[in-house]
Amino acid sequence: MTRPRIRRSGALLARGSVLVALAFVLLAWLGAPAHAQQAALAGTLRAATLEWDADENLLYLSIGFRDVIDQQIQEKLSRGLPTTIVLTAALFRANLADPVSTTAQTCKVTWHVWEEAYRVEITRPGGTQVRWTTTIEGVLRRCAEARRLLAGDRSQIPDSSALRVSGKIQVNPISPEVLTKIQRWVTRPASTGTAVPGDALFSTFTGLFLQRIGDAEREVKFVTQRLVPSVFHSKER
Repeated sequence: MTRPRIRRSGALLARGSVLVALAFVLLAWLGAPAHAQQAALAGTLRAATLEWDADENLLYLSIGFRDVIDQQIQEKLSRGLPTTIVLTAALFRANLADPVSTTAQTCKVTWHVWEEAYRVEITRPGGTQVRWTTTIEGVLRRCAEARRLLAGDRSQIPDSSALRVSGKIQVNPISPEVLTKIQRWVTRPASTGTAVPGDALFSTFTGLFLQRIGDAEREVKFVTQRLVPSVFHSKER
């Protein structure tokens, strides 16, 4: 059997890159009335961790959702069908109804016949990177987990109080036309890597994407328990 030739490429963009996936966060919170935002808090309880980088004053979220990628979706991946997996999340102070920060991660998976490998394009706060893998397990490791996903900073969350996270995982959530618009938008520079309600970035996304967002092939909502972030020092690692 010919050993597959895998090319690896991709470098992180500047932290200020506009996130493609923030469009989905925007639609979940700004595009809905207050009672709908409250309803979005419903969902299955899911384990997660939050960590503060004390040196950079950045908050990171880690969460797994392999169970969302069921057998049917894995079979489609095995047949080489393009698949997009999107995680969107909002962070709340434990006793407040309005989010203090948002984050997102998108993962676009395509099978390349000549490479005999999956091309995995991951977009998250900080930029976009491309990875290659020959197995479904490799896809799940990159696309059905979010490890140290930037979720906020001290300007959004000034203290270390308990937080809860509410969000959803979607599989193939939008039309190709809208995805093309988002991919164009993501290349534009911006002054911030994450966005919160009241941001100019949120209102911009409202006008651009509110009109045409299709139904997802699969959608799972989740919430977490109250989480007290742990603290680490990146300069010591």
